[in-house]
Amino acid sequence: MAHIHKKIGKKTKKGLSNIVGSLLLIVLTIVAALLIGHFVFGLFSANSHNAGISISDASVIIPAGEYTTNGASVTITITDSGNDPLVLQYVTLVANGNSYTLFGGGKTYIKPVSTVYQKVGNGYLIEPGQSLTLQGVISSANGPALLQTGQTVVFQVSGVDNVTAQSLSQQMSVVIQD
Repeated sequence: MAHIHKKIGKKTKKGLSNIVGSLLLIVLTIVAALLIGHFVFGLFSANSHNAGISISDASVIIPAGEYTTNGASVTITITDSGNDPLVLQYVTLVANGNSYTLFGGGKTYIKPVSTVYQKVGNGYLIEPGQSLTLQGVISSANGPALLQTGQTVVFQVSGVDNVTAQSLSQQMSVVIQD
């Protein structure tokens, strides 16, 4: 009878050892799968490419409410909200059903306030988290024939992710102030 008791004791120890071994094997498999996913599929956001463009501020101001005489002061701030650098290509103002290019395609009616931005082709490079403010004055000669205080206009901004070449765009409505 003592001999039987020894066999049962040994089986209990071996059974526990098998469970611990199985758990370790499962943990190692999960770690290996995460590492493969990290390198192959970019499962972790820090290693994946995320393009983003946003308009953080925009305004159109007509001094004294006289557009035909004074024109309109335009200011727009564009932010790279992704983790890849982007190249700003176009800023367009939509008013009265028509589009007017303010920046891009050879037109520079609005220009960067700061000169620290790198020019890439016909656009400006904006690093992740940075903002670029463009400012200028438009008139009926280079913009809409008529703008009025209280009118709503739309800014459309477009660019390209400098790493993946993905096209980006964003728009924002603004009420004209005086």
